[in-house]
Amino acid sequence: MRDAVNLCQQTTKSHAYWVIRWRGTDGRHYGKTVGRTDQLSKRQAEKRRREKEFELAKQPGRRNVSRSPLLGDYLASYFESRKSELAQGTMDLHRQTGRYLEAFFGKARRLDSIQRADARAFKAALAGGKLAYINQYKRKKKSNLESSTVNLNVRNARTIFSKALDDDLILFNPFDRLAETCAVIKDWHYVSLEEFHQRIDGVPQAWRLLFALTRLAALRRGEALNLRWSNIDWDQARLVVIASDEWKPKDRDHRTVPIVPALYALLLEAFEAAKPGSERVIAPGTIKVKNITRDFAVLCRKAKLPKYAKPTHTLRKSCLTDWAKQFPAHVVKEWAGHSSIETTDEFYLKVSDADYNAASGRFSEKGTQLGTQPAKNEEKPAETEKEEVSEADDNSGVTVKAGERIRTVDVQLGKLAFYH
Repeated sequence: MRDAVNLCQQTTKSHAYWVIRWRGTDGRHYGKTVGRTDQLSKRQAEKRRREKEFELAKQPGRRNVSRSPLLGDYLASYFESRKSELAQGTMDLHRQTGRYLEAFFGKARRLDSIQRADARAFKAALAGGKLAYINQYKRKKKSNLESSTVNLNVRNARTIFSKALDDDLILFNPFDRLAETCAVIKDWHYVSLEEFHQRIDGVPQAWRLLFALTRLAALRRGEALNLRWSNIDWDQARLVVIASDEWKPKDRDHRTVPIVPALYALLLEAFEAAKPGSERVIAPGTIKVKNITRDFAVLCRKAKLPKYAKPTHTLRKSCLTDWAKQFPAHVVKEWAGHSSIETTDEFYLKVSDADYNAASGRFSEKGTQLGTQPAKNEEKPAETEKEEVSEADDNSGVTVKAGERIRTVDVQLGKLAFYH
């Protein structure tokens, strides 16, 4: 039969071997030695033949592969094939996982020899810090990997081996049954609007814009640094997070985010001061991504304010916490750019001191209830408001090129119901 696997003997000058042979889908003959005849009985060899026949019936693509590739060779081909599919940041994380795999299993380990028990041992080695020396940053700090980092590398390894399974290089994914370790939820510093304005007071414009885009629009760091003037809709007071030729957002998705009045004013000021022809809101080179944490600590020291970890990410989470108090869950999820509301709820929301103060009815020394908004000023008469808008309308003529002064309706164009 064409699909059958046959058992035969092959004799060399020194020994005789049991060999199993089959024909591939390309018509070529393939074979594999299963053992010497003086060390393996015919019954044992027949068992190997049936195992191979079952393997090829389950995974027909293996008919054209006599041996599974070595781990090092497979990882090299995997990274090369996924260059156009994964973002650069994701590729870097997968390469780091590949270094962990090679350090633990060795580059010469056959892919199909890695079993589920081996995958479990790999995870234990990561969690125990035995592979921390592979990461240069961790090697300098002499610290173990956190549970979230271990989970990330296990997910990456599962993805890497899943591709091998799809290509019929292995019969099963050894990482497919590994459960993730429950991550330790760490406390993080909620940055109130009052503290936010204290922190941006007197800082360079590029940093002021970065802080504002993360705290008032919940943009990720990369999204803020790659935002372009053409992505801002001044009339509708919205900005669009969308890919460009040089940069792609996380998950390669795009979304529209509202612009609150405070952010609108900062963007307008920066737009008028920008050099003619500039494309990005934050000029390239004004902020060094690798030094953000260090430079943020310097800004905090000058402002005589305490620093906190992950500055831009914390500002983003603080913004989402404020949004969650005012808008439905599906709206917050959409503006945050999350695939599910569970992600927003679990990792991005925090109960602030103002919530506790409002619930307990605490009052400040001035007699106002803590955690509540101060009373609004009386609104202007309708006639006065109408006259101001009319005067602005006479000078309308919005442009989309940086460096040209905008003559548009006052920043009240961007006025939304936030923080009022």
